Amino acid sequence: MASVIKDPNGRKRIQFGASDGHRRTIRLGRVELRHAHAVRVKVEAMVSASLTQQPLDRQTSEWVANLDDGLHQKLVAVGLVKARQARTLGAWLETFLDSRSDLKPESRRKLRQTQAKLIAYFGEDHPLHLVTPDEAAEWREGLKTTGLSEAAVKTHTGNAKTMFADAVRRELVAKSPFAHLKGGVTPTRNTRYVTPEEAIRVLEACPNTEWRLLIGLARFAGLRTPSETSLLTWADVDWDRCRLAVRSPKTERHAGHERRIIPLCPRMMRLLQERFDEVPEGEERLLTIKGAGSRRRQVVAIIKRAGVEPWDATWQTLRRSCEIEWAQRFPQYAVSRWIGHSISVSGRHYTNSIPDELFDRVAGGEAAQNAAQHSAEIRRADSHGAGTELARTRPKSYKRGTLRDNATTRDESDEWSRGESNPRPETVSTAPLRV
Repeated sequence: MASVIKDPNGRKRIQFGASDGHRRTIRLGRVELRHAHAVRVKVEAMVSASLTQQPLDRQTSEWVANLDDGLHQKLVAVGLVKARQARTLGAWLETFLDSRSDLKPESRRKLRQTQAKLIAYFGEDHPLHLVTPDEAAEWREGLKTTGLSEAAVKTHTGNAKTMFADAVRRELVAKSPFAHLKGGVTPTRNTRYVTPEEAIRVLEACPNTEWRLLIGLARFAGLRTPSETSLLTWADVDWDRCRLAVRSPKTERHAGHERRIIPLCPRMMRLLQERFDEVPEGEERLLTIKGAGSRRRQVVAIIKRAGVEPWDATWQTLRRSCEIEWAQRFPQYAVSRWIGHSISVSGRHYTNSIPDELFDRVAGGEAAQNAAQHSAEIRRADSHGAGTELARTRPKSYKRGTLRDNATTRDESDEWSRGESNPRPETVSTAPLRV
């Protein structure tokens, strides 16, 4: 299929029959005969793959990726391989980011951070195919010396793996030098659980109904703040069935996860009613609070004013606390659907801590009695103070508005009762199942 021809002065060339039936020649120059035969073997493998329209085998692909630019250009000239593109690290990283039009602003920002760290270590003009696994491992270890947490190091490593995996897919490199490194998302170590009693105290310390609704949506409805709360309109509220339609920019790229329906407990219905009664005529948005930084600072000030111990990851902790509370009462498959992520994500980042009230419930006796007595004392004390509507067990009746009828008012224990999980045969309905 291919042959080595010896020319005068020690020069060698390879001739082969291309897939179009023409003879092609690759001039190697003055090289040893054994080197010329080694190239001939690879040329035959490339010709065979071209004729059968199959990808190159792994060894040939790696050989091509590691060729110097001179010989690689000769293979390009005879149509055996494609021209190299974005061969430097800096050029490739920029090409990769430009091609990812699907990225959210926050995801793009994090990838830019990883890009800067790769260029700072390797240099912008470093050949892409010359990044070795040892250098990649040294880069990862170097991140630790800059004071980054293990979670941040794993995040940047995962981003680098994604960037080089795409280079492999485009056949710019034979294999990723970052493939063997540990990266990805680190399970959260934040075990702070904001109890319902603490949340009520925070709500009562809020300056107005808008802030109460914002915090309530995070703690008692599990919404992402601000990506999901900022998109809510009054048309998303189902007053009759106590439900809320939530649009999720974070998961919209996955089919069927652009939107989800979540239940609204009586407390959330009261917060919505109070906010609705105050919004100006024609206002479509539930919330108009702007500014991520100022919003976070204001929430921290509210928490301190309520006399509650502050917590890290302000909004995420409220969202986690909502899922933990739901997970104590409802099937996890439903809870994960309401929160907007998979059960595996719940186990890694959300329901990976157990609140004290569950321990007390199992222990029974004095611990459970003390916990129940403490909660009752809080409710009694709240019932005699300012802003007590939020702390009462039974919701107030809703006012009839032009956009909806009265919402159903039920006791919170009835609203969220899960019922018996394993009913006796006589309690099971004999009605036929509906498909």
